[in-house]
Amino acid sequence: IKMASKQWTRVRTLGRGASGAEVFLAADDASGELFAVKSATAACASALKREEGLLCCLRSPRVVSCIGGRAARDGSYQLFLEFAPGGSLADRSAIDGGLDERAVRGYAADVAAGLAYLHGAGMVHGDVKARNVVIGADGRAKLADFGCARKVGAGVPIIGGTPAFMAPEVARGEEQGPAADVWALGCTVVEMATGRAPWNGMDGDALAALHRIGYTEAVPEVPQWLSAEAKDFLRGCLVRHASDRCTAAQLLEHPFLASAVVDAKPQAMESKWVSPKSTLDAALWESESDTEEPEQDSTERRIRALASPASALPDWDSDEGWIDVLSAPTEAADAVAVPTKETTGITVDDGITSEEKSVDLLTNRCHVNCY
Repeated sequence: IKMASKQWTRVRTLGRGASGAEVFLAADDASGELFAVKSATAACASALKREEGLLCCLRSPRVVSCIGGRAARDGSYQLFLEFAPGGSLADRSAIDGGLDERAVRGYAADVAAGLAYLHGAGMVHGDVKARNVVIGADGRAKLADFGCARKVGAGVPIIGGTPAFMAPEVARGEEQGPAADVWALGCTVVEMATGRAPWNGMDGDALAALHRIGYTEAVPEVPQWLSAEAKDFLRGCLVRHASDRCTAAQLLEHPFLASAVVDAKPQAMESKWVSPKSTLDAALWESESDTEEPEQDSTERRIRALASPASALPDWDSDEGWIDVLSAPTEAADAVAVPTKETTGITVDDGITSEEKSVDLLTNRCHVNCY
């Protein structure tokens, strides 16, 4: 993917965070080709440059392509990304109320192939879930949103992701290696099959939930209607001990995914699976004007809403009221630190009370420092 010229037109805002970060759709003036622009303020520019540095080294049809990036005159930074007209896999799964097994198998094979490539390149995605998988024009799935990605063994370890998709060792704040991505792949298969995030039925206590994920023998519930092959595949992913999990490369040889090779290729997707919160969303550019959206609710109002009975673990992956963390944990105003073995409490940089912190942790992507 290349931009035919340096001139492009902003078409439509796709999402905006309270910290000033936003994603919008743009069109190359010379070719008319659509692409996504991820923009961050000067304060968060370093994190976006870091994401660009990781993406520009990757060349795989199962990973969203990075076209480039640039610093704007106001000090903000803009990252240019491949546009995926099929929207996110979460949108399709939710709208359908869960996918049939053939579709689950095909998309799981694509995600596993993307992870095998990524892990072979010495990287960890760090936030695998259906929301961060997009569907290209050919109907195939691609890994997207590398805000939590990192090189294995590079510098001070940072643990991040979405709580409902965290592996036990991640929930304990110990490590986040390739095996954690495999666990998250298993959770994503459950999400595709049910149209909901894993860990259905838990209450809204985030610390209790993370304790259950990290310190009990529980695993996400597997839909009973899945075939024996699919259940066996999930048993290879959802192993509580990281060292006992299959690798992504091994999973590609599993009969459940191997059979996807002989299936018919996914049909090209129309731009129907859309969500204004998806990083590489579809079809919202049809609006004739780029009207300003209302500012996000204050932290207090957002917390109050999240504390309602409707806020439960199955909604962890909901983007309603989310603020994506685009900078390192020491820089992001909305970052949440989860206690590791050496820490005794939660620290939050936005000044909310301790009662509110657990709710914020429950519903928002979090980053953890491993000291």
